[in-house]
Amino acid sequence: MTPRYAEFAPRADLAPWVACVWLFEGRDPDEDQRIAPDGRCELIVHHGEPYLERDAAGALVRQPPVLFAGQLTRPLHLRADGEAGVIGVRFHTAGAYAYLGQALDRFTDIRVALDPGDLSARDETARLDRIQDHVAARIAAQGVAADPVIDHCVERLEAGAGVETLCRETGLTPRTLQRRFARRIGVSPRMLGSIVRFRRVFAALREADAETWTEAAQSAGYFDHPQMARDFRRFLGCTPSQFVAAGQGLAASLVDLTT
Repeated sequence: MTPRYAEFAPRADLAPWVACVWLFEGRDPDEDQRIAPDGRCELIVHHGEPYLERDAAGALVRQPPVLFAGQLTRPLHLRADGEAGVIGVRFHTAGAYAYLGQALDRFTDIRVALDPGDLSARDETARLDRIQDHVAARIAAQGVAADPVIDHCVERLEAGAGVETLCRETGLTPRTLQRRFARRIGVSPRMLGSIVRFRRVFAALREADAETWTEAAQSAGYFDHPQMARDFRRFLGCTPSQFVAAGQGLAASLVDLTT
């Protein structure tokens, strides 16, 4: 099956918490793929063969059928092991806490198995409906209210504001802000700002704002190409050119580098 990636807007009742629901299916290359951090947590449901994940020791370990993926701050290597079929619920940056109901820094850089009951269905539409039903029911059961201060800070970070600006605007000390981010977001404000800047590189490539890596770096807010390259090594463990050269399958789809 030719690989297919698609994104769907969430149901209206999930829109405050969920950025999108996505799917990927087909035969992915049976080689390691690097998943780029995007500042968001996800619920992942495999209805095909689960991916293999390379652990800290270098061994390949099969992912569970249903998992919660916390924030990424370091390279994640996945490898397909057969016909893939994945549905992901991508939460807003501050949205996953309402679903999980636990401090999100406990899940940073890890994937944990969940047992939400039977989420299988015969066709794509039914799968999407059933997974969203599950997310909506769990959010309702948790009864977690939004944190307007954190929502404001995330919005300002995405607009390029620094931590000092956030503290000035909210009246919070850096330590207090960091604690609230750890619980609600899973990473510090400074780390989230770095991830947001890193993602702007892909936006520049996708929107043809840049014709060279130096232009992409400047468009994303880096001082120069070497500073951007350091973030590629930090977050993906490779150079920019190496990541784009391998641009296929799930990893490329998630940053919209596919054609």
